[in-house]
Amino acid sequence: MNVPRYLIVPILAAAISSCQQKRAPESIDTTAENADTTVLDKTKVADTTAIEMPGDKPVPLAQLIVPGISVGQAAINESSEVVHKKLGKPDAGDAAMGKSVSIWYANHDTTGYVTQMYFSRDMGNDETSRVKQIRVTSPLFKVNNKIYTGVPFKIAESVYKLKKTATFEDKGGKCSLYDDVKGGIGFEVDDKGIITGIVVHETGREATGTYLAFFSNLKPIK
Repeated sequence: MNVPRYLIVPILAAAISSCQQKRAPESIDTTAENADTTVLDKTKVADTTAIEMPGDKPVPLAQLIVPGISVGQAAINESSEVVHKKLGKPDAGDAAMGKSVSIWYANHDTTGYVTQMYFSRDMGNDETSRVKQIRVTSPLFKVNNKIYTGVPFKIAESVYKLKKTATFEDKGGKCSLYDDVKGGIGFEVDDKGIITGIVVHETGREATGTYLAFFSNLKPIK
């Protein structure tokens, strides 16, 4: 069929527009789920950008665990003053000799998920109390969408160079602490092989060095 020349240009333009519409990528919803922990309730930050892991859906920054660096909006070596402004008044805590622990419970319920932070001062050099360890038990905090509390430990074990460094009891159950010292992350594992807690600490420093602040019955493995 012979197409008049004056119709050729409009037809080509329509065809190109149709192809572009079909190829347009779908938008990705990176909105975080509503948090059920006191920490996340207190940290309604403006930056809700999500970091995308290979093969995973994005994890919102307010819930992201970065080994050796941060958990959600709290970062290693950040001052206690800044952390408390972000997260609000702790539900419990203790302090002595330049060291302290702050505790936040989900919905202020002591039987619920917990976030604990260990702070320390470098006496004589830096009088600012700074975060040295961050421990969380809520599955809302994730390394990625495969590693968080409640999943089998073997998933984390396949990613990090973990060594069993201590044992302790929590809520009547026996647990073990596995630590990637160089990576700055440790995992609490129950007797069924499930991750029950995750701790982020300074890289190159063993978690057991200050884990007694969280569990007085901790028994380091030498």
